[in-house]
Amino acid sequence: MYRLALILALACTWADAGADSEYPARPLTYTVAFGPGGGNDLMSRTVVDIVRQYKLYGDQHIRVENRPGGSGAIGYGRVARQAGNAYVITSTSGSFLTTPIVSETSWTWRDFTPIALLALDAMFLVVRTDSPFVSMDEFVTRARQSDMKIGGNGATGPDRVVAGLLAESAGIEFTYVPFQNGSGLLTGLTSASLHALVSNPSEVMGQVAAGNFRVLAYSADSRSTVYPEVPTFVEQGYEVEFAVPRGIVMPAGVPADVRDWWIAVLKKVVATREWQNYLETRGLSGAVLWGDDFGDYLGRTDSEYRRILNSFGSIH
Repeated sequence: MYRLALILALACTWADAGADSEYPARPLTYTVAFGPGGGNDLMSRTVVDIVRQYKLYGDQHIRVENRPGGSGAIGYGRVARQAGNAYVITSTSGSFLTTPIVSETSWTWRDFTPIALLALDAMFLVVRTDSPFVSMDEFVTRARQSDMKIGGNGATGPDRVVAGLLAESAGIEFTYVPFQNGSGLLTGLTSASLHALVSNPSEVMGQVAAGNFRVLAYSADSRSTVYPEVPTFVEQGYEVEFAVPRGIVMPAGVPADVRDWWIAVLKKVVATREWQNYLETRGLSGAVLWGDDFGDYLGRTDSEYRRILNSFGSIH
């Protein structure tokens, strides 16, 4: 009886949180489902900084909280449980889609209200500068002749998906080596334990700028504005097109007028010089989608994740 009363009380509280006639009327909690300093955290805090700077949330306070753990499961689960709450928000990542696919979570992307896709974070295939490979064709030719090791962050994340798409498109096999963090992955390549790695551009740009790493391909549908000299996989003849959706979502059941309010605010955010600087310094594509269009994109991307991860045997 007590548990039922508690659930009803919370439901009423969250319903009230979405029913303000003047939005926003309360402080906002921006939940980051990962630890400080990572790509998701940086994007979230950039959005919040711009919203604060231009007073787009009025005089109300925005609190950023990091809730890491379980490849996003803890933080995203916390947001998903607050259905209808118009005062909690979070940012998407690759794990926003992959974690529910490979783990038993109480939520999926369908338990959220899509607000906006703000950027796409594509991947690099990288080798050492002293590697004999200067093109994808040379790399693939070698992979067909002998076993090669390609590293990436995580066993089922975006790095693994891009590596798998390459294997599928090129008709090659290799050993994929998962790492728990970016520093270990970089060490794997610098120590020659790996032949190549798949990585977010921001994690390797320092080594590329220092002349230690060479980028063979980019997984977006067009070249990076930061690294325009790097060809895409597709233009080199390999059907590898993939990017992590950097977007904003709220819990399911948020009123439509609140969703539309946030869409209007985020359109102002992406028009700022500060946001453009963020995209350029992090090597991101400034692709945008709003509301239902973003939801459709998440659905298509989720289906592709499932197909690829199932082919790896990652879905049990």
